[in-house]
Formats: sequence, structure tokens, C-alpha cells
Amino acid sequence: MKIALLEVSHWHVPLYVPALEQPGIEVVAVSDSDRLKGSGIATRLGCKEYNSVENLLANEQPDFVFAFGRHPELPRIGKLLVERRIPFSLEKPCGTNADQVAELRKLAEAAGVYVAVPLNFRMGEVLDTLSEINGTLPTDITNFAVRFIVGPPSRYINAGASWMTDPAIAGGGSTINVGTHFIDLFLLLTGKPVSTVSAMMSSRCHGEQIEDHSVVTMRSEDGTVGVVETGYAFPSAADIKREFTFTIGSRKAYVQGGNDQIAYRLRDQLELGTQTRRVPFDTDLFYPLFVDKVLGEMAAGVKPFSGLREAEDMMRIMDAAYASAQAGGAPQLVQNSSPVRE
Repeated sequence: MKIALLEVSHWHVPLYVPALEQPGIEVVAVSDSDRLKGSGIATRLGCKEYNSVENLLANEQPDFVFAFGRHPELPRIGKLLVERRIPFSLEKPCGTNADQVAELRKLAEAAGVYVAVPLNFRMGEVLDTLSEINGTLPTDITNFAVRFIVGPPSRYINAGASWMTDPAIAGGGSTINVGTHFIDLFLLLTGKPVSTVSAMMSSRCHGEQIEDHSVVTMRSEDGTVGVVETGYAFPSAADIKREFTFTIGSRKAYVQGGNDQIAYRLRDQLELGTQTRRVPFDTDLFYPLFVDKVLGEMAAGVKPFSGLREAEDMMRIMDAAYASAQAGGAPQLVQNSSPVRE
């Protein structure tokens, strides 16, 4: 299978590379308009380097593309690939607002092009463990709260992505960057559209234009409430990168996660007390799994486990969250949020 990587200066690309060095995969080209990391990645993978997406696509015919880039550029890159009928993965959030994602989704669906989006909390041992504890992936969520606090914005500046501190380019801060995963996870677990969103955001920690602390509260149409707290406030170091804790309750179990451990109590078996399981929480481990999964899906001719429709539903909530924060936390109605649970 011939693979191309677009805009490889993105900080997630190194997490993909080991999975692309497997037998049966040939990376034929990379593009890097930022001219920061393309040469090193091309050398490692033994492939050609191009200085733009357009130049690569004019000279190569890959079987599949992993596309990255600055947030406003993602819809344009996606359209170029749809026009050429090339199946691809598009880095989240796929744009800076839901309408951009919706337009790309419609084009891809009309063309019948496979498009995956790495909303990676739909895979991995955390979700598997939730399914095992509840007997199946729970559909009867009673409460949902996630705290995901990562390192400072300087990480992106040091990685050559200073644009991530500019809200006009990035679309925002921690909410649109890392909150995406947990908004999507709430949609997955409830299986219901979100009707109302309220949010408060702050930039007190680092004083950048983007928010470095955010609390988003969602209410699904059946009354379930979910809270997603994100930030760039964690003092990251080599030994520990972030804070990731959560509480997810269902009719069957009350589940708490943190520090690579899940603790749970079964509501109808309280005599068992609190039970625990060791589960890796390192989100970097999800990316090789994502590579294997999407290439397998594309080869099998099945639709993506996470694609543009899921990204659009998530971004509808994202748009409402930023509108609410701008309005001082006033609740905002969500337009056209309609997750479909298979």
C-alpha cells in the first residue's frame, strides 16, 4: 500500500511514523510547506519530500493519505483529496467551525471517498474496559465528567507550531485542541444529540490570546449532563505529561479513572466493594492503533469508525461552547447535532 503524508511539521506525525514502517506499507512521499520537519521524516522513511500539498498530489498517486496541517487549511486539503478520489485520514478538528466540516463531509459522501478522523478515544483500553465492566458499551450514562489538562502552549511554539497560540488560526485553545476527544466520547456513550451547551474559558495561566483553561457543560436531549474540563496548565515533564481523570456513571456501574487505573463499583453488587484494573492512559499509544484500524477499514471497503460526520457533530458542540464563553457562559442551543450510534 502506497502512503503519503501531508504537512508533516504537525506535532502528531512522529506518533504515526513507527506504524508506517511495517511490512506491506510504503510511504512514497511527504509534504511540508512549513519546511521544518519534512526532510528528516522523508529521510527516515526513504521517500520524496515536496514543499506543498499541491506539488505532491501533482506528482504522486498514493493509495491512502494521512493529512495534517493548520486548522484553517484542513478543509482545503480535504477537498483536494476528495476531488482526486483518494481515501484519507484528516487531522481533527478538520476546520475551525462546523460548517466547514459539514461542507467537506457532503463532498466526500457524494464522491464515495473514505475519510477517517482521529477521534481516538473511540478505541483503546479505556473504552474496552468500560464495555467489559458494563457488559457492553454503556448507553445509559447517568453522569460524565472528564478532566484533561496538558502542558503549556510553549510546547507548540517549541515544536514549530506557534500558530496554535493564535485563535484566528487555531480557532481557540485547549477546547478545540484536546476537548474534541471528550465531546465526541460523550456523544458516543450517550448516543443522543446534545441540545444545550454552556462554557467558561480563561487565559489567566499563561496570558495568551487562546484559552488555557476551559469548562464545557453539555446537556443531551434526554437530560444527561456531561462536563469536559481542559487546559494547558499542567507542569509537564518527562516523567508525567498531563492530568487525565474521569468519572463515568451508568445504571450498572460507577467508574472512576486516573493514574493508569480504573476503579469501579457495581450498583447491584455493592458487597464486592471497589474493584480496580490497571489500564494505560497514555494517549500517544492510540495513534499506531489508529493507523492499523483505518488502513484495515479502507482495504476492507467499510466505512470509518470515526469520520467527518462524527467530527461535524463534535464541532457543532464546539461552536456552541465558544459562543457561550463569548456570552459569559450563557447557554447556547446546538444546531444539527445528530449522532448516529451503530
